[in-house]
Amino acid sequence: MRRIVVPLLLGIIFLTLQTTLLTSLPIQRIRPDIVLILILYLSLFYPPISGGILALFMGFLMDLFSGNVFGLYTLSRPLIFYVAQFFKGGIYLESFTSQFLFVFIFDLVEGLLILLFLNALNPGPIGHLYPLLFTFLLPQSFFTGLITPTLFFLIRKVSFSLFSHHEMGVMERGDRL
Repeated sequence: MRRIVVPLLLGIIFLTLQTTLLTSLPIQRIRPDIVLILILYLSLFYPPISGGILALFMGFLMDLFSGNVFGLYTLSRPLIFYVAQFFKGGIYLESFTSQFLFVFIFDLVEGLLILLFLNALNPGPIGHLYPLLFTFLLPQSFFTGLITPTLFFLIRKVSFSLFSHHEMGVMERGDRL
């Protein structure tokens, strides 16, 4: 139960920070997607079913707070979770560079996926795709990738401190895991 509640609470905290504090940055169009970082962390360290449900729920909450077309994040976040989980075995994510590239690439993929969904829902000409790509999507992905190692470290610390106390209490009682 604790393995589900902790990332859920972190997701709600990250979503609150992302929709309130990060919108007041001087460059409003370029803000890191910290909920995506949490979802990618879940794809690396959580099982497919519980992590996928958490990604779906966080995507649903993103849809509620974003004011965009409903269902974009509900569809894209679990999809990104499962694609990242598919590739997690072949990626070494202990260095700053690898964590940065991992999140940078998946943030770009999600941005392009959302643009594809928006184009499918509104089949007009995409005249502003290239300026949007270079002025919004690439810088946002870059800043999201930059803060990834710090957030991975914090998420790991919070998870480890909560789970290690639980395991220590079980071992002190003499129970087996």
